[in-house]
Amino acid sequence: MKHFFKRIFFATCIAALFASCGSKKEEKPKPPATQSNPVKEGDLNTMTLTDKAVERLGIKTFDVVDQFVGNSRAFSGEVVATPGKIITVTAPVAGQLMASRNGIELVPGQQVTKGQQIARLVILPSERDLLSVQADVTQREIQYNTAVEKVKRNTLLFEEKAGSLRAKQEAEAELAGIAAQLKVARNRLQLLKGNTTQALADRMSTLNLEAPISGVIQRVYSSTTQVLATAAPVVDIVSLSTLWIRVPVYAGDQAQINARENAYVRGLSESGSSSNPVLARPVTGPQTSDPLATSIDLYYEVDNSKGNFRPGQRISVTLPYKGTKSALVVPYSAILYDIQGGSWVYENTAKNTYVRRRVDVSRVANGMAILQQGPAIGTKVVTDGAAELFGTEFGGGK
Repeated sequence: MKHFFKRIFFATCIAALFASCGSKKEEKPKPPATQSNPVKEGDLNTMTLTDKAVERLGIKTFDVVDQFVGNSRAFSGEVVATPGKIITVTAPVAGQLMASRNGIELVPGQQVTKGQQIARLVILPSERDLLSVQADVTQREIQYNTAVEKVKRNTLLFEEKAGSLRAKQEAEAELAGIAAQLKVARNRLQLLKGNTTQALADRMSTLNLEAPISGVIQRVYSSTTQVLATAAPVVDIVSLSTLWIRVPVYAGDQAQINARENAYVRGLSESGSSSNPVLARPVTGPQTSDPLATSIDLYYEVDNSKGNFRPGQRISVTLPYKGTKSALVVPYSAILYDIQGGSWVYENTAKNTYVRRRVDVSRVANGMAILQQGPAIGTKVVTDGAAELFGTEFGGGK
């Protein structure tokens, strides 16, 4: 009987325990943040225009296509001066360098044109004249004084009717010649004493140094008033209208790179897909390589008429690989970029309805944007009028 009551007691406790557990409901944890009206990104970027607005904006569309395009890869390149278009201007004879008469300064970065005077060279006396220049001045002074007395004597004789006019004129001509020789001798003596001035240089025989090509002064070796020996370098002038791009690539990738096709270059400060790259044509350059880096150098020529690049600059170079792959392609005019550099296109989902969608641009070639991610094949995207739609959406258009 005692065991019977124990069993009833334990059964009652277990039933009460299950009843208490079942009566409590599990409470879910509260989220750290709540949003009252969640909206999808696609709903925010949808615009519906009237027929008149579509006509005014001149909207045209293009169907997204799947094409086989060449593969490519970005490399680091270096801008170098085109061989043969960097010239060193030297002093043809010994002399003292003087500033040009047109105000050109010998400083790096100075623009010069072909045939423009960049400096003057005051020709110094020869070594033989250096030893006897003082004696030459003394001799010229004696000759000058003698010629002056001769002119005075012939002038007096002519006035007293005792001499001829011819003798007087010959004496004056002799005096003028000796005076010029004395002036040159004295100027040479001043040069030897180091008292060179601009006025003195103007009186001496000078040789004009002219720019052999149009370009930019890249390096300056000599300054004005400096005495130069024969063949001493003065400046380096480099032509920047066209430049070469040196691209070191791993030697094992040489067989995969299509070195006969054009490459595309852009500055390192430019976004990988937010700017139009500059076309670079392959050229036959020197057979250079780096055995430590196991690399070989490929060379390309780029038009630098706009001054976008400079020698020594590091840039990004996209080289084409052999073979093709399938990719989504749209006209580059359909791509838009926001302030953060994100790329977008406008899809024409229905009549007069346009939705802004994100895309991932791999590269740009021949005016077409090659997408890594984008709309499905056959989707209509806006080409003409895309920028106007962008302005209309954010309040910049009308």
